[in-house]
Amino acid sequence: MPKFNVTLKASLARGELYWVARVSAPDEDAAMAEAERLFFAELDAPTEWAFSDADVESL
Repeated sequence: MPKFNVTLKASLARGELYWVARVSAPDEDAAMAEAERLFFAELDAPTEWAFSDADVESL
């Protein structure tokens, strides 16, 4: 089964969130659906989240 790197962007009230997932799926539509499923599964455990990279720019 092909592998895909899927990037999802969520626009929230106080910022934007990018979710990048590596998934196996038969096609791009299925890859998007699987990435969304994985994202929503992570929402169930936000206390396990940790940021590993950051970039700060002066405005």
